[in-house]
Amino acid sequence: MFLDPDRLAESSPDEILAAAARGGLGLDHRFLHAILDRPSESLPAVLRFSERSREEDTVDLAPELIAFFRVWNAPEAVPFLVRYIKEDPENVPDEVVETLVELGPQSLQPLLELYGELEEEQGGEVAFILANLRVYDERILRLLLDRLDFDLSDSILLLSLYGDPAAIEPIHEAAANLGEEDSELKQEIAEAISSLEEKRSSPPQTAAENEAFDIWTLYPEKADLPVELLDEDERIDLLGHPVASVRAAAAGAFFNHELSPEQRKKLLALAAHDPAPEVRARAWETMIDSTDQSEVIEAMLAALRNPGITAEERGGLLVGLSAEADRNEVRKAITDLYNFPEGRAKALEAMWRSIHPSFRDYFSKHLDDVDIEVRRGAVWGIGYYGIRSELDRVRKLFENEDLRSDALFSYALAIPAEISRGRMKGLLARIEKDAHGLSEMEEELVKAALDERLLLAGKEPVFRQQED
Repeated sequence: MFLDPDRLAESSPDEILAAAARGGLGLDHRFLHAILDRPSESLPAVLRFSERSREEDTVDLAPELIAFFRVWNAPEAVPFLVRYIKEDPENVPDEVVETLVELGPQSLQPLLELYGELEEEQGGEVAFILANLRVYDERILRLLLDRLDFDLSDSILLLSLYGDPAAIEPIHEAAANLGEEDSELKQEIAEAISSLEEKRSSPPQTAAENEAFDIWTLYPEKADLPVELLDEDERIDLLGHPVASVRAAAAGAFFNHELSPEQRKKLLALAAHDPAPEVRARAWETMIDSTDQSEVIEAMLAALRNPGITAEERGGLLVGLSAEADRNEVRKAITDLYNFPEGRAKALEAMWRSIHPSFRDYFSKHLDDVDIEVRRGAVWGIGYYGIRSELDRVRKLFENEDLRSDALFSYALAIPAEISRGRMKGLLARIEKDAHGLSEMEEELVKAALDERLLLAGKEPVFRQQED
């Protein structure tokens, strides 16, 4: 069912696209090469794939299809792109606009037909594409002039982009009734007319000048499977995948997951016997909530006492054992791992997950660490240990794109406040202000942190209960 990402050349483009759509492939350079390196075979396959419904796909490959068509500069893509616009004509991605503009005259007739099918308020994006085609056609000019009565400011911009001096007189007429209160709009009109006047004496630009499209910078060289999108049975199947990185990603998907006895048995066997340290590490981590099972804790302690395991495996093992930090040998193993730079990030993670008081002083010193994963562990430690003296430094990380989410969660855990259900909504508002606004995802993250704070204090959550 799952293709080997290192041997995709052995599969057909149809098989590769189908596997990616069901979440069976990471979208990376290996995937791109498997499609782009054989265009005569791949273009027909991508066209066939673009004609099918995407509603049941685990991963929507529309962005990838658009990128492929743009690489190939394929006029055959226009019907798909037009259908894609019809799905949401008022929110057209830049990639679709750019692909159609680069195709130029070949996009004209389908776009005109599409515009004719839309209501005037829906047609702004299509009008924008037509204005940028660098195709001078009476139908485009008429369409843009017709929009002057609907949205004067937007239409002035589009006519300026279109660049036909024939629009000057109609613009003057449309602006005739503007009053003193429309000074800003009058300025826009004056600038547009000036631009169009300049084009009277210059030949029309018949082709858009665009930078070469580089698809490779948009994707990583290697990417894990989107295992979080797969169901549990598919994840279990992946534990036997021939590629170690895939097995590791599948095992990692069960972290912080309530395991069934059968799942626990398979993951424990993987942790004990898989030949790859990265797989064993991720499998050990999944045992974090299962250390009350005798066969689990015995296996984990036996592995911990093995001096031959790698730092990577030991890190995953100690994260899995973090709830057992009351054991002297576990605490010692965590601090020993901390003393090795290659194991420090995982050691800090095991520390903050344990919330053992002996680890409290380890985090502050790493908030500026050059290793971002070490910094991440330090941020979470500040939150879970409630180290309020470091909140100013955590707040500064709101400006760090890589650590903002971690800093928000930590800040919500540690900010001084009375721990009561009635105080949480006010605290949410305060954090939103301190963070200069929260996205929808960030708001949910902060709510989760505040609920966690209540749970740690032995109280019922408030936001989770409301949503339930």
